Amino acid sequence: MPVEDETMKNTKRILTGFVATLWMFMGTDVMGQGSLTPPGAPGETMKTLAQVEPRTPISSLPYTISEPGSYYVTGNLSSTTNGIVIESSGVTVDLMGFSLRGDGTSSYPDYDYGIHVISSTNAVIENLVVKGGRISGFYGGLYCQSMNNSRIEGLVVSDNTEHGVSLNDSNSGHCNGNTIADCTISGNGDKGVYLNGREAQCNGNTIADCTISDNGNDGVYLFSSKAQCNGNTIADCTISGNGYYGVRLYGGSSSQCNGNTITDCTISENGDKGVYLYGYGGQCNGNTIADCTISENGGYGVDLLGQFGQCNGNTIRENTVSRNSSRGISIYRSDGNRVEANTIWGTTGEGDTYGIRTALTTSNFILKNTCVGNGTNYELDSDDTFGPIVTSSGALSGTDPWANFSR
Repeated sequence: MPVEDETMKNTKRILTGFVATLWMFMGTDVMGQGSLTPPGAPGETMKTLAQVEPRTPISSLPYTISEPGSYYVTGNLSSTTNGIVIESSGVTVDLMGFSLRGDGTSSYPDYDYGIHVISSTNAVIENLVVKGGRISGFYGGLYCQSMNNSRIEGLVVSDNTEHGVSLNDSNSGHCNGNTIADCTISGNGDKGVYLNGREAQCNGNTIADCTISDNGNDGVYLFSSKAQCNGNTIADCTISGNGYYGVRLYGGSSSQCNGNTITDCTISENGDKGVYLYGYGGQCNGNTIADCTISENGGYGVDLLGQFGQCNGNTIRENTVSRNSSRGISIYRSDGNRVEANTIWGTTGEGDTYGIRTALTTSNFILKNTCVGNGTNYELDSDDTFGPIVTSSGALSGTDPWANFSR
C-alpha cells in the first residue's frame, strides 16, 4: 500500500518540523522562567474625560465663544446682558442641567439673549450643539442667526420677554437643517418657536418631541416674507394653551412657505386657530397636516386661506378635529387641496358652525371624511370634487369607496 506509506512519512516530517520550530521560539525560557516578581505597580491606562474631549468651563456671564470646542456650564449663572454668545462653528455647549437667568429688563435697542448665535455677513455658523439646561428671564431664550446643521436639545426655555427659540436667516445667510428636539418651551411673551425666512432660507429644519405651551402668541410660527421657509417638519409635539395660533405658516410678498409637514402632534386649547396656513401675496403650497389631534382651539381647527396669494395643493389627512370654534376645517380661496379621512366632530360657537367648509375654491378633493354633531357637517363649493355624503344609519352596503359620512 504505497499511498498510505507515503502519507505516514509526510505526517512524520510535519510533526518533526513543528516540534523543532516550537523549541526554537521558546529558547532558553523552557529551561528557566526568570523572576516572577512584577517590575512595579501597574500604570494608569484609562484617559480622563478632559483628555478624551477637552472641555472649557463657563463659570460667569456674559461669555463669548469664538473658537470651536466643547464648553460646559459649572453652575446656575445670571446676567444683566447676554448669556452666552457663539461666534464660531463646531461648538458644543452643555448647560449640565443648570440655569442661565436674565434680569428681565431688556428693551430696544439693547436686546439680550440667553444664547445668541451670531454670524458675520455672508457667512453661516454650522455644527453646533446646545443642550441640557434652563434659559429664562432674557428678551429671547435662543436667537440663532444664519445657523446650519445644528442641534438644540433637552432645554427648558421659559419666561423670556419675546420668543423662546428663534431661527433667523439674517446677515444674508441661511438657517437650514437644524433640529430642536426634546425641549419644553413655555410661558414666553411672544412665540414659542419662530422660524424666520425673511431674507434667504429657513429650510429643512425639524421640531420634534417638544412641549410648546402657554406662550403669549403662536406656539410655532413658520414665516417667509421675501424668501423661503420650506421643507420644515413639526413632529410628535404637544402645542397647547398658546395665546394665538397653535401652528401658523405664512407665505407673503412673493415668498414661499411650501412643503412643510405637521404630523403626529396634539394641538389644543390655543387662543385662536389650531393650524393656520396663510398665503398672503406669496405661496403656502404643498404642505401636509397628518395624524394630528386638533381640539378645543378658540378659532377654526384648520384654516387654509389664499388671500392675494396661494394656499394650494396642501394635504389634510387622518386628523381628529374636535370641539374647535366655528369650523373644523375651513378652505377659502385655496385650490387643489386634498382633505381625506379626517374625523371632525362637535364644532362649537355661536351662529353657524361647520365641520368642513370650502368657499371660492376650485379643484379641492374632499374624500372619506366623517363629520358628526357639527351645526352643518359639510358646506362644499360646487367647483370642488367630493365623495357622496352618506347620512343613513344602519348597515351600509355598496357604499362608494370615496364616500364622506355625516351624522
